Amino acid sequence: MIKISLKNNFFFYSSLFFIILLSSIISYNNISFDLYFNNKYRDYSNYFLSLLKGIENTGLNNLNTFPLWGYGFIHLIFNSKIKILIFQQLLNFITIVKVDQFLISEKKIKKIILSRTLMLLSLPYFFFHTQMWPKSVSSSLLILSILQLFYFLENKKKYHLLISGIFMGVLCNFRSDYFFMICVLPFLLLIWEFYKSRNITFISLRLFLIPLITFFFLIPWGVYTYLKTDHFILNSTNTGHTFFIGLGQLPDNKWGITPRDDDKLMKDLLKVEFKDKDVSSVSFTANKFLIKEFKRLVLEDPVEWIKKCFYSFRLLLLDPFYVGNVGNFQKNKISNIQEIRNLESAVYRFKFKESYKIVANTKWLFSKKEIFQLIITILTKLIGLSLFFCSLIIILYSFLKIPRKIFDDGIVTSSILIIAYQVSISILAFHMPVYNTTIYLIYLVLFVLLFDKITFNQTVKDN
Repeated sequence: MIKISLKNNFFFYSSLFFIILLSSIISYNNISFDLYFNNKYRDYSNYFLSLLKGIENTGLNNLNTFPLWGYGFIHLIFNSKIKILIFQQLLNFITIVKVDQFLISEKKIKKIILSRTLMLLSLPYFFFHTQMWPKSVSSSLLILSILQLFYFLENKKKYHLLISGIFMGVLCNFRSDYFFMICVLPFLLLIWEFYKSRNITFISLRLFLIPLITFFFLIPWGVYTYLKTDHFILNSTNTGHTFFIGLGQLPDNKWGITPRDDDKLMKDLLKVEFKDKDVSSVSFTANKFLIKEFKRLVLEDPVEWIKKCFYSFRLLLLDPFYVGNVGNFQKNKISNIQEIRNLESAVYRFKFKESYKIVANTKWLFSKKEIFQLIITILTKLIGLSLFFCSLIIILYSFLKIPRKIFDDGIVTSSILIIAYQVSISILAFHMPVYNTTIYLIYLVLFVLLFDKITFNQTVKDN
């Protein structure tokens, strides 16, 4: 009965809408404008409003080059928590529907029940879109852009690249995480094209439309940053900050760095460099300095940096996707939050005796509501871990058993490259589950496509 229902579009889309609505309701009390730089986005909103009215607002002169201003437009247009939440989840709903339509079009997969079941179980992704942050909008734009790229790899129609480039251009005004990938991916896909056909056609060269269109959409930001810094910058200026505190993700590291935005060593270095001036760590000048300091520390002790990378990889394996904020963990409002933090840290460091002692010696004080919230959080965590490990396993298995079917398929190859890019950021720079959750649907698409190829290949062998 369930199998038949999942094949029905109305039933699936209705179920999807209901689960998204439910995840929003569960999270709503803990959604706040007090987190994730929303004060800065409101400043941008006021800045845009001043420009529209032609009024000079001197109070906005302290606006910096971090964060990017895209989410400021969302504040300007909607200006309320409920309206922004509806917008984000509606865009999320449309994105998942488009992914579903892509997978079932032209019989790309035979196991529609598998793909739709995984989509309905995507709690990490649903909760990811409940928070007031630009990651939600940028994730939807990224997935929609990648889908258009996939369509181009299938039919070579230029308009797919134009749409993909537009999505990417808008996306890069919200977050700059994928700017480098946008520039590099066309070259990698040209290498793939040459591998596949031993020829690079003019149609393939059209892939460079994506970075060109993206650059066009970033010109306003470049002009803004030029006015602020005398430099035409196409991304935000927190790269050095992120890489520097990323070194602190290795516990008890030799540098004495902590993975905190207010890291003491970083503050001390900035004070010395800028002679006690109050310089933000995400300003243009501080960004250049911190990138240089990061390189210096790594070159002076590359072994410690390698240890850091292995530890970040461990964090990625244990905590690949966002688990939501249904218990208001970000504001530490749930009971026994310190013990929960300590337990999490002990598990990530494989200190299981210490973990046991924390569990055994703590007087747990959870209310019935908090128990429900913890159950939802644990379930979300398990779903994320399952998809992540199943994706890794099926990728490795496919490389061993059907390597040609991977490299002959542009969609599969592109998906692996995008995942590899995101994993590289987590390992080499800074791991946060929310970054990886941005491409949650790419993991899902890749898993379903590879599973379909493997089972089809096995069926052919059996016959």
